[in-house]
Amino acid sequence: MEFLAVIGQAVKSFIDIFGVTILVPIVIFILSLALRVPVKKAFRAAIFMAIGLTAFNLILNTLWGQMNTVMVLISNNVGRTFDVVDIGWPAAAAIVYSNDLGISYFIVGLVWNLILFFTKVTDTFQPTDIWNYYYFVVWGIMVQFVTGSFVIGLLACMFMNLIVLFIADFLAPALQEYYGYEGLTCTCVCVTNIAILAGLIRWLINKLHIKEVQLNPEKIQEKLGFLGEPAMIGIIMGLIMGVVAYFPDLTNPSLIAETLGLKIFPFALMLAAMLVIYPTVSGMFVKGLIPVSQSLNARVRSGKINRKAFNIGIDPAVYFGETATLTTGLLLIPILIITAIILPGNRIIPVADIPAMPFMAIGAIAVFKGNILNATITGTIWYSIVHYIATDTAALFTQMAENAGQALPEGATYITSWCVSAIPPCYVVMKAFSAPGALKFILMAVCVVVYVLALWHFKTHRKGWFMFFGASEEYTDQYMNVAAQNA
Repeated sequence: MEFLAVIGQAVKSFIDIFGVTILVPIVIFILSLALRVPVKKAFRAAIFMAIGLTAFNLILNTLWGQMNTVMVLISNNVGRTFDVVDIGWPAAAAIVYSNDLGISYFIVGLVWNLILFFTKVTDTFQPTDIWNYYYFVVWGIMVQFVTGSFVIGLLACMFMNLIVLFIADFLAPALQEYYGYEGLTCTCVCVTNIAILAGLIRWLINKLHIKEVQLNPEKIQEKLGFLGEPAMIGIIMGLIMGVVAYFPDLTNPSLIAETLGLKIFPFALMLAAMLVIYPTVSGMFVKGLIPVSQSLNARVRSGKINRKAFNIGIDPAVYFGETATLTTGLLLIPILIITAIILPGNRIIPVADIPAMPFMAIGAIAVFKGNILNATITGTIWYSIVHYIATDTAALFTQMAENAGQALPEGATYITSWCVSAIPPCYVVMKAFSAPGALKFILMAVCVVVYVLALWHFKTHRKGWFMFFGASEEYTDQYMNVAAQNA
């Protein structure tokens, strides 16, 4: 175990020094060469990817800074005290990377991913997104804390990784069809697991013949004209959030002009700029994947790669700025603050992680093909449940954070990361693997059996699964190469 920890620490040090903006292009460059993409073309693609990732970070850091300020003010205006403080996903990352299990999983996870990929258990190549391991590894560390067993904690991590890849597999066609990024899927489970509920709701809508209200960016722009354009949606949402955040200042006549001119209007324009600029940045990032995607498709269709699909796992930043995604996320922010206030027994209000809501909408938006209304309803249900998960695991999370050297904010009894809590499947697995006594082994076996049955059904009914989770029949046939085979 010490050897794995040493190697894992080396990988972590590399990421800390060079960052994801360097690591991911290097992996893509190596993958391109393995797929026999010419060196010049592969290098150019890696450079474009690095530029795109750098631009993503610049935009997101600006957004995150301003959103955090606004969210703290909105939370302070709700008039209720919560004893669980959301200190954000960096706390979860700190826990993972200060723990032997977390560090070791860099190596174990990489080997596990490669085994699963080359044995065709999964169609997703995850080593391009190892940074997002921590979202599920932190749940494995919870198991380790409760059971006192490194091995059971590691098994929990490996099993949850299976779930991450399973979701990435069945959601891939819907993501590719809606967002237009062929050959990509998302392996950041905190943003994709909502697709489970979205798929069920979509199935119910179809089975019950419920007439849907199509509220997508195109319909909004068609009905509202200029007011429905992405820039205006950003300005309107920004003005509403700004007014709520700075309402006390607006009640003071001497502060109205300053508040509007220096705080609310700049915030609104920042959101508008995000919606306008982000698609261009995404396009630059995708330029880096075109050679890999083209080579993959050519080799699959020629029979040189004998597998049904090959998807590259990628960070959700590539999907973040799409108009319906960002709009849904912004709508969910005030809704989830309200549900946090009114739900009985809830002890947390999401603050540090709530700016991530546009990320958290990605899975639902893909399933509903950009229908903002359906995605918002789904997000309200799913993420309101998350309030309770965050509340239930806060004491354990706090113990882990303190063990990692994380200080509690002043006045806080417990701390947590709301984003990390937003993975109900991992919560269920954590509870099963950390159950008392022999019950844990029974529940672990149940989890494995359920997964194996689900995977078997998916492998034998792929088209049905893809369509259940949002892909059209036409795109599903294309994705599965049915059209080419029947030609």
